[in-house]
Amino acid sequence: MKKLLMVCGVAAMMFGATSCNKTSSSDNANQGFGDSLSVAMGSAQGSRLLSEYMTLPEEQQANYKKDDILRGLKQALMTDTTQQGYLTGFQFGMQLFGQILRYEEAGVPIDRNKLYEAYAKAFSADSVDSDQMRELQTEFQALAQQAQQKMMEYYQKQEAAAREAKENSPEAKENVAKGEAYLKDQMAKDPEIKVTESGLAYKVIKAGEGEAVGANGSAKVKYVGKLIDGKEFDSNSEGVVMNPNRVVPGFGEGLSMMKNGSKYVLYIPGKLAYGVDGNPQAGIAPNAMLVFEVETSDVTPAK
Repeated sequence: MKKLLMVCGVAAMMFGATSCNKTSSSDNANQGFGDSLSVAMGSAQGSRLLSEYMTLPEEQQANYKKDDILRGLKQALMTDTTQQGYLTGFQFGMQLFGQILRYEEAGVPIDRNKLYEAYAKAFSADSVDSDQMRELQTEFQALAQQAQQKMMEYYQKQEAAAREAKENSPEAKENVAKGEAYLKDQMAKDPEIKVTESGLAYKVIKAGEGEAVGANGSAKVKYVGKLIDGKEFDSNSEGVVMNPNRVVPGFGEGLSMMKNGSKYVLYIPGKLAYGVDGNPQAGIAPNAMLVFEVETSDVTPAK
């Protein structure tokens, strides 16, 4: 929604700028150019707004109906261009409107009538005292910081609640149970599988030689990533340089233990992989356990 408002604001400013430059000339030589510019501007801005609009959830799209947006746009475009003061006030109002929405979304109520009355009283004065203006700005900044803190707390609570809901979803819980059962079965079959304190399980196929990659080192890595049902979701047979601190935690921990010429199998529980968010594009469900076959070469240990 914030991006949508930003696009609307950009369009409004562009309109304001072009309106200010409009003349009464009826130069026919420029008519064709003006028509082309009009269509190009409308098409470009309309497409940009649509791209942002399509990212909104359905419930927000219901509150921002296209017909209403176009009606507001047309009202602004068809305003008498001699009324520059009205257009300027409209733009300032839209800027304040965006701030109000952010406050209200975070549970900070804004009385729009009181805001307007205070704005009108301040702006309608015959003069402005610099000391008084500084005092007003200081007071506003202090209150705005408090409001910002309230907004941060609100969004943190929203994020925590959303994450908790994901963690407690039937799918996430089921995938944790499936991963634990899978690992238990694999360890029963193969006693060489070890488990670290974090919960990462691994098997050393080939130990390699030299120094380990370490937390801040790097290595050229060949790998095959699979789900516990055997479905492959990613691989690289050519080798790619990786750093342990730039991959999912479980993969990074495993990579940090490996040496030049090592080959490991990593059993990464969901909490050390993509967590409750999963990776839908790769077909990885929330809290899904991942199994990687990893080979390393060209190791540059951490310094």
